[in-house]
Amino acid sequence: MIASFERAARRPAGGALRRVRQAVALGCAVLSLQTGAAHAAALQVTPIRLDLAADRPAAVLTLHNVGTTPLNAQVRVFAWSQTADEDHLERTDKIVASPPIVQVAPGADQTVRILRAGKGDVSGEETYRLLIDEIPNNQGADATGVRMQLRYSVPVFVGAPLDGKPPALQFALERMGADALAQTSAASSVQAGGLMLRAVNRDATHAQLSKVKLTWHDGQSTLLTPGLLGYALPHATRRWPVANAPADAREATLSAVVNGQPVTARVRVESDAAAPAVSTPAR
Repeated sequence: MIASFERAARRPAGGALRRVRQAVALGCAVLSLQTGAAHAAALQVTPIRLDLAADRPAAVLTLHNVGTTPLNAQVRVFAWSQTADEDHLERTDKIVASPPIVQVAPGADQTVRILRAGKGDVSGEETYRLLIDEIPNNQGADATGVRMQLRYSVPVFVGAPLDGKPPALQFALERMGADALAQTSAASSVQAGGLMLRAVNRDATHAQLSKVKLTWHDGQSTLLTPGLLGYALPHATRRWPVANAPADAREATLSAVVNGQPVTARVRVESDAAAPAVSTPAR
């Protein structure tokens, strides 16, 4: 499996830049572009996540070129934080990629070391993301005038427990009114009156959510995703839109896999004006 990635479509110099983004699971997800056929991805990246600690200050990222021509790639490191609807990335020097720019021959591998810059103890879990970009080799655009560029995003956790024990999340369903939608970046993916699943992580370790399903009072169910839904970072709140929920829904049973372990929770529906209710924590 390879890391999650996003493809950016770039027109020739002087043209407008258009990006297509999609959150993807711990495997590979290909974004479709409404611009005609694109060449196959030549760059592959492993592993799909990295874990560092005070006694494990370094790890290895492997870039593989499955194409027939050399490729250049750049590895950048960002501190990773969250608000309810967005991931935020800021450049950091606490984690270093060495070398940050590489050339990979056809059919070959190139390793990049990912290192902690500090030598001290880790006081709490730290979260980062590597962005690995394929650098265009001055190749011409295809017949549509689009030049393809790959970007992979790999999570890095420093000081995360090795046992992967899931934190005690608190879940709720929010019914989004027009005012609430106007204040969220998720407005394009949920309509007024629609539901969003909220996960509150008050713990000091991250939660990785996958295979998330909601079962309603009538026995029908909504599968949010068969793979990775996303992360709730330490002391963060995260929300995701729920498609095709019953209009009269008042509660649901949530089943999910959190940090590799199955959990269930009874989840209540709140209006956007209601005081936050505490749902049953995932155990």
